[in-house]
Amino acid sequence: MKDLQFFLGLARPDRWWLRLGVALTALTILAGIGLLSLSGWFITAASVAGLAGAGRAFNYLFASGGVRAFAMSRTVGRYAERMTTHHATFRVLARLRIWVFDMAAPLAPGRLSEMRSGDVLSRVTQDVDALDNLYLRMVAPVIAAGVAALAAGAILAFAAPAALPAVLGVFVLSSAVLPWFAAKAGRRPGEDTTRLSADARAEAGDLASGLAELKAYGADARIIERLDAASLGWIDAQRQVARLGLTNAAILALAAPASFVLGVGLAAASGASAPLAALSGFVAFALFEAAAPLVQAAENYGRTAASARRLRALSELEPAAKDPQAPQALPKGWEVHASDLSFTYPGRSGPVLTDLALTLPEGGRLALVGASGSGKSTLIKLLMRFYAPDSGTLSLGGIPISHLSAEDIRSRFALVDQRAELLSTTVRANLRLADPEASEDELWEALEKARAADFVRAMPDQLTTWIGEQGGLVSGGQARRLALARAFVKKSPVLLLDEPTEGLDETTEADFLDALDRWLDEDQRRSVLIVTHRAKLLERAREAVVLEGGRVAEAGPIDQLAGAGGAFDRLFPGFRS
Repeated sequence: MKDLQFFLGLARPDRWWLRLGVALTALTILAGIGLLSLSGWFITAASVAGLAGAGRAFNYLFASGGVRAFAMSRTVGRYAERMTTHHATFRVLARLRIWVFDMAAPLAPGRLSEMRSGDVLSRVTQDVDALDNLYLRMVAPVIAAGVAALAAGAILAFAAPAALPAVLGVFVLSSAVLPWFAAKAGRRPGEDTTRLSADARAEAGDLASGLAELKAYGADARIIERLDAASLGWIDAQRQVARLGLTNAAILALAAPASFVLGVGLAAASGASAPLAALSGFVAFALFEAAAPLVQAAENYGRTAASARRLRALSELEPAAKDPQAPQALPKGWEVHASDLSFTYPGRSGPVLTDLALTLPEGGRLALVGASGSGKSTLIKLLMRFYAPDSGTLSLGGIPISHLSAEDIRSRFALVDQRAELLSTTVRANLRLADPEASEDELWEALEKARAADFVRAMPDQLTTWIGEQGGLVSGGQARRLALARAFVKKSPVLLLDEPTEGLDETTEADFLDALDRWLDEDQRRSVLIVTHRAKLLERAREAVVLEGGRVAEAGPIDQLAGAGGAFDRLFPGFRS
């Protein structure tokens, strides 16, 4: 319940919209009660007057006018209520989505990498969507039901007091006791629905993203088996919720006419006239319009509570690297210096980096080389503030990066790696991730520098061409050049390259390197840190740091390292010979 209360608190900015929706819901139910009860009274009273021969004396206009007024009020009220409550809910859900992204962004990629991508996606989409039950189908119906019970009680107290206890008793059983049982019975299958649907999405995501590798190693059958198990469990949980809904619907279908009979019978037994007895019965019958939403909300309670708990848990995760409470101003310089730097990934037993020391001065061209797993890419993650080092110092412009905000730190760096992360959107939108205010001319200038302008111009819609899921509609080389162009759009003085030419053919690699040379030559103060095991890219560096097992095995100018018979030569035998 605390999790639900927390998310109710997020709706405070839209509380007046929600209150208006609740008021309209209550008015609509009251209009329905008035319409049904007055219609029942009117028909009965008219029949009694006709049988008594007093039909001409009966005021048909007053009663029929009231029926029309209630009918129109109910129709207009229902439309206004739906418009208002859905508008309020969409506003709240939009704010909630932004809140979820605000909570998740500092966790990426450090803490989010510990979670499965499908599970993260389920929280951002499925769990947020489930909370519309909280605002739309829980809060408003409860208040509206209370108002309806008070109104019905007032009518019965005036028309047929003897029917009041029984009618309200049946209503309480249907609107309070039955929802309580429904919430209790539906909690476990509701939680299972949320959990197993997230598991199924996670398994499907793993299967889709890694199908080629899974098939190559014969592991696809195992993933499919887990996906089938999660799907079958999800279906079974949904069936349990559906059976519960059918049972509750049957109980309500019996309770409403039973309440009608009680209202009519007890009112007539107490000496009430036939019209008043009919009015009492129809008041009792109409009151159940307010009970059904409460039962439906209770049936969804388990799923809603589970989704709220999962989202709340996301917000309680601590980032792998936290900003200082009072960040220092970003320095003017951008020299990178590491001293006695050590780091161990969460959950790993041994360190990835140990006592690392290096310097990338302004205008520097430094290569970081070593075997796979030696810790090369880890340094880039520490520089980008994805993680915080365990010990040692990592500084930017003479200031430890732990004293700077992550946003300021990342403004100094532009990252291009072998994955070339592209979004499923247009070329323009992908480039403007680096600078949302970049002009068309600036985008084309960056594309020219990256040797990507020609193939973008050849696309059907040029900058507005949709490039597909993760850039699937462009080749690997084109994706890499778009990523480089995006780095140029950012205009950061330090370029971080993490195996950017891995998997490219010689021609495409040459184009990429020519674009890099051109960018570096434009400003001698620009720096580049190159993580690579390819000799062609290494030629762009002046100095190198060789890592072995997370430690510096060798460091210095490349011309001195090549041919010295050390760690560098073991990685690049015959380099420049």
